[in-house]
Amino acid sequence: MDTSPINNSKRLLLKGLERYGIKLEDMIDTAMELCISESREDVKLKLREIMLKKLEDPNVLILMISALKLEEEGIKGNLPFNYQEDPNYIYVDEVIGMTIANEISGTKGIFNFRWYDGEKPGVIGVLDKRGCVFLDDAIAGFIAGCMSKVFAKSHFVKVRRL
Repeated sequence: MDTSPINNSKRLLLKGLERYGIKLEDMIDTAMELCISESREDVKLKLREIMLKKLEDPNVLILMISALKLEEEGIKGNLPFNYQEDPNYIYVDEVIGMTIANEISGTKGIFNFRWYDGEKPGVIGVLDKRGCVFLDDAIAGFIAGCMSKVFAKSHFVKVRRL
């Protein structure tokens, strides 16, 4: 078993997400709910590859683990606001989601984050309904960034020449 800091962090994150009922497959399925493509199986394979790669990016891992830890501290009542109310003046959860999306695929990821965050497909909606303040946005950012990466240099997009 690889005990490198990256793999230890990846295991920590994936175990933490499993406590909320989230597995890699759930994130892939959630991403695919908003996918518009004729090559869905190819997209899904590429998405899995990108997600696994991005779960080894230290910046992505740190942001995702931060969201997980903030969620845990919020549940315990250890944050400087009423976590149960999810007040409008707290927007750092959105910042975390946008930052994850940006880290993975830049501006395209941020735009895609707004779509996934607004539509709340799959596990994003489940987390939101459960009152998760941070994880829904972190997962939305991760999914949005990875999906944007899939299509960034994609052969899945058909361009019609004039």
